[in-house]
Amino acid sequence: MLRVWVSESHCATCLARLAVAQTLDTCPTTVRVHRDPSGRPLLPAHPQLHLSLTHTEGVAAVALSTLGPVGIDVELRRELPAAELAERWFHAREAGWVRERPQDFLALWTQKEAVGKALGTGLRGGGLRREMPLPPPADGTALTAVVPGTRGVALSGTALSRPDGAELVLAVACAAALGTQVDLDTADLDPR
Repeated sequence: MLRVWVSESHCATCLARLAVAQTLDTCPTTVRVHRDPSGRPLLPAHPQLHLSLTHTEGVAAVALSTLGPVGIDVELRRELPAAELAERWFHAREAGWVRERPQDFLALWTQKEAVGKALGTGLRGGGLRREMPLPPPADGTALTAVVPGTRGVALSGTALSRPDGAELVLAVACAAALGTQVDLDTADLDPR
């Protein structure tokens, strides 16, 4: 099982409790989310579940998996000095790609964040320079690309629209097989 919840009406931790409770058919108040020393969220009472949280300007997202470690990131699409940021932080091949497609910078960024969370390293230790598949996967219904140099971490990405018309970029990474379905619950958002 690989499921993602996205909401404008809950904080990330509250959404995580709701997601776990829904998955386990229990009360959200009984769900306890802990953190390991690096900040990774854990569910000690439910070690079979892997959890990742993220938030950005009024939106929270949670990924829950029984397949293996999972990571998620969401960003509000906005104007950024994409080429300059990519040149400074990304692998040279990716920086060249972003120069040609600055509108896709956040798709690549969110995928790097999600992979770092799935690996348990975040962006430390060169995580921004970790090469991602190009173009970034954009089919939010399944894991469609494997991250080079990882032990089977696969990616999915998608765009969502908020009711106010703003666009979100979402990425999920999981130690799972290509083609694994991603169950996306957007509750109060619209898939694009």
